[in-house]
Amino acid sequence: MTGLRANMFLVALGLSLLGLVMVYSATYRDYGTQYLLLRAGHVVLGVMAFILASRVRYTAWRRYAPGLYLAVLIGLFIVLVPGIGHEAGGARRWLDLGPLSLQPGEFAKLASVVVLSCAVARVPADSGLPWRPLAAVGVLFLLVLVEPDFGTSVVLLAGVAGVLWASELRTRDLVFFAAAGVVTLAGVMMLAPYRRERFMTFLDPWSVSDSSGYQVVQSLVAIKAGGLFGSGAGAGSQGVSVPELGTDMIFALIGEELGLFGMVAVIAAFIFLTLAGFSISLRAPSVLGRCLAAGLTTMIAVQAIFNMGAAMVVLPLTGMTLPFISYGGSSLMVCFAAVGILYRISEDSERAREAKPRRRGDANSHRRRRYGGARDTRALRGG
Repeated sequence: MTGLRANMFLVALGLSLLGLVMVYSATYRDYGTQYLLLRAGHVVLGVMAFILASRVRYTAWRRYAPGLYLAVLIGLFIVLVPGIGHEAGGARRWLDLGPLSLQPGEFAKLASVVVLSCAVARVPADSGLPWRPLAAVGVLFLLVLVEPDFGTSVVLLAGVAGVLWASELRTRDLVFFAAAGVVTLAGVMMLAPYRRERFMTFLDPWSVSDSSGYQVVQSLVAIKAGGLFGSGAGAGSQGVSVPELGTDMIFALIGEELGLFGMVAVIAAFIFLTLAGFSISLRAPSVLGRCLAAGLTTMIAVQAIFNMGAAMVVLPLTGMTLPFISYGGSSLMVCFAAVGILYRISEDSERAREAKPRRRGDANSHRRRRYGGARDTRALRGG
């Protein structure tokens, strides 16, 4: 498990460094090194978030969950206030903090997983849904949707689904909630004209290639131009025609400049992170650890799947960024914090297994407990 934890961090760091190169490649023609330096600062903040999260015992999130929820809730309200929240592209999602900006919606994903995990860990097995915590998470979902930020709201619900999947709640209630969630998302998507247009565009992008389908068609053109090995970092010429190249469509730039092999490598990295995260969830010593790990892993995996799927036009465009790679400091900090929490759950799980007493009658077990050997009661506190 030690190697798994270390490899998770190294893969996340490798993806973020790849993002540094890709963001620079997408922006240097118009902005020089401006976004390269900003992105480098984001990576530093992300690594700091990982270090901080990995040093917090996962059981301690029970104490921090209310404060985290309140801070995110206040941030989501403030960002909607005209004159305070920064508006771009018809959405008000950012708080300007000098050279950097903060996106409360990104932290809402993390807060939802943490708050709900702490709640379901206290519920007896085979119980019904904990409606009060779900209502609290629902408030975050609605505020993110009002910004509007449909992509982030979908990822938030995906994290919630991961938590509930790993819980010990009654199965029929989980099925009901899943069905209600799917109907809600479908309704939200189809009621808004621009979201409905995105879905219709996905069905036949070439018929509207000069209007609503322009972005995804140009993404396909860029990926096709990359071939097997790509044109090389910074040498792509088709990607410059793709809107939102450094954020929503950065996977198209990877396809053009690094080719099919680069795309496969990125997909393999996310598959590894997903399998490692679910492995940590299955080995967690408590319901809290299991739900936290499953929710955070699902959150990252779903976001990556939808971003890469949209770039390859196998899924509708939802405006999601690619975890660790796309430009965005808040997203990078949340992703690194998630990996840090997974790291600590894995570490505490290993300590819990080592702390289990040996068979009754083993003389060495009493001696190890007496002199403070492998047994560490802190590792056993969970859910």
